[in-house]
Amino acid sequence: MQTFIQTDRQKVASHTLGVRVMVLTDQGDGLICQRLAAYGSLVEASDDLDEAVNAILEDRVGYDLFVMECDAFGGISGAEKAIAALIAGDAKMRVMLVSREFDVPAYPLGRRTAVCLPEDVSEASFRIGFDHVLRDRAAVMMN
Repeated sequence: MQTFIQTDRQKVASHTLGVRVMVLTDQGDGLICQRLAAYGSLVEASDDLDEAVNAILEDRVGYDLFVMECDAFGGISGAEKAIAALIAGDAKMRVMLVSREFDVPAYPLGRRTAVCLPEDVSEASFRIGFDHVLRDRAAVMMN
């Protein structure tokens, strides 16, 4: 498992600061992890589905977001397996799925539904998906 944080931050929405993200990916330092770190997120990446799900379920603090690059882990059916395991473990978190099986980005309105993005998603569409999936997250304030 790898952890990323980037210090030269871009302007971000207050509800997205300090987001803890578990990324299931076969590219630990890939574009998705780099984008998330640039948004001010604390990113942990795993290349094993069971390890990622267990890390989420066993974490006492809790992750805010689970991002899965589906293609390396069985595509959409692999995503369904991961989400089912999270639901069975009573994890309450936001989910973004990235796959070549998606033709266009989908930003559903339901709070318990995943944002779905194509593998070649643009930076702008990825950012829209990130902000959308976190739209109901309260901003973190520290004094």
